[in-house]
Amino acid sequence: MITDLIQRMFAARNAAHLEHWKTNSYAQHKTLGGYYENVIEKVDDLIEAYQGAFGLVGMSETNDVVKMINDELIWLNENRSAICKGVPALENILDDLTALHMSTLYKLENLK
Repeated sequence: MITDLIQRMFAARNAAHLEHWKTNSYAQHKTLGGYYENVIEKVDDLIEAYQGAFGLVGMSETNDVVKMINDELIWLNENRSAICKGVPALENILDDLTALHMSTLYKLENLK
């Protein structure tokens, strides 16, 4: 049941985030933003407490998160021009996203 909760909350968060970008309503934009920014933090609190009581949650899917983040870093770099279309402000934001991937990889691979 706990794995169902995790999957459902991640799906709801993703749906809310996508709708947040599409809505023309400021109230919906802010409400959905608050939801997707906070729901995973609440789920994280619940799962950590659950694991304290009952042991680690066994998810059926296992991912090589380091490989996944590295693959996304490569993809971001390969598609920079198509994403930003020469707009410096977009390039700056993409640089921040790329830096996040790079620093995360460094920490995962070197700070054990």
